[in-house]
Amino acid sequence: MSRNRQRVQIPQQDTDTTQQPPQLIPQQDTNPFGLSFVVPTEIVKLPSFGRLYGEDSPLQGLEEVEVKSMTAAEEDILINTSFIEQGIVFDRLIDSIMITPGVVAEDLMDCDKIAILMSARRTGYGDKVNFGVSCNNCGADIELEISLTKMLEDTLASSAEVEEKDWEFLNESNTFSFKLPVTELQVQIKLLTAEDTKHLEASKTQKQKLGLPYNETLEFLRACIVEAQGIVDRTSINKLVEILPAADARKIRVVHNENMPKVKADADIHCGSCGHKDKKEVPFSLGWFWSN
Repeated sequence: MSRNRQRVQIPQQDTDTTQQPPQLIPQQDTNPFGLSFVVPTEIVKLPSFGRLYGEDSPLQGLEEVEVKSMTAAEEDILINTSFIEQGIVFDRLIDSIMITPGVVAEDLMDCDKIAILMSARRTGYGDKVNFGVSCNNCGADIELEISLTKMLEDTLASSAEVEEKDWEFLNESNTFSFKLPVTELQVQIKLLTAEDTKHLEASKTQKQKLGLPYNETLEFLRACIVEAQGIVDRTSINKLVEILPAADARKIRVVHNENMPKVKADADIHCGSCGHKDKKEVPFSLGWFWSN
């Protein structure tokens, strides 16, 4: 028997023939660093609150996911030239740290992806991100520092409640109801899910391969309109889409885009040179992982 195995000593029976239970030699702590070998995890709340996923998706109704903190393995992903060139570096990173069963990056809405990436950056490299911007008034360079924690908190606060303007949110069907400005038809639309977006992209690719025309606006309208004037028949709705006035089509897109959850990545800017105050959107990028 290998000397690396633990040995179990079987005691001799005593005079009353009662067998004693085997005594196991306890494991010894072999960690010489004084550090836990268990990678810590954290809970990330999703800006979509799981509302934008289909019934067959593991993300449907899921308000948060569990991810592990970044390690040296994830550092390798971030500097992988092939992943960067293919545009899949963020998806590979998310899949590497994801713990919640059944959740993969390609099924996530963009807003949820960015929230997970922000959280990963915060735990891996710190809460503060520094970068430079230019003043819109005088062009001076401005050093800006943002807090990822605050951005995530602001995002969740803005996504928690649906703001109603000239449309109504129907909670039972998760749709938005409103009247079109030209035809005055009452319609209900849904926000496109990750599955819808993938389906539209696949349809576009297929038609391009076959040399067939592809109209993004028509396909978008077909995907998001679920009811028009009480009619839910898909054939009728598809015919309506083809003759819908441009102003009505624009209204549908505006309602859709305004209610699509987004990461609130805005930063307040104050120029020290001219005193100009402004607010700028700070798009998430790979450079955030290298900013101190």
